[in-house]
Amino acid sequence: MNKYFYPAIFSKEANKYNVKFLDFEDIFTFGEDFDDAYYMAQDALYNMLPEYKDNLPEPTFDYMNIKVSDGDFITMVELDILEHEKKISSKTVNTTVTMPEWLKNMADTKGLNFSKVLQDGLKKELNLL
Repeated sequence: MNKYFYPAIFSKEANKYNVKFLDFEDIFTFGEDFDDAYYMAQDALYNMLPEYKDNLPEPTFDYMNIKVSDGDFITMVELDILEHEKKISSKTVNTTVTMPEWLKNMADTKGLNFSKVLQDGLKKELNLL
């Protein structure tokens, strides 16, 4: 599974929001406004991945019954592991590709970048574009 949704309690303090997660005792963050707090909450989840990656807790889905203080609210924060790995990983690998000689010659004549064409084609095929 690559996508998780973890409930977080957002507490407004003046114009800022403090955020704590129900399923992680040690992950806290805050933001200057709600959008910033949500972004920071996602960032906090991504930053904890090395520690929890092989042992992520099950998200609490029955959070609607949890009582929070007046003015506080619970919202789900998305953790998309694949998207995060795409953003941070720039590692490339070599691979061998076979094709008809005439096709390689035509591509060479046009000056095509084989790596780029292959990557673009794979991304399209995998619905990543």
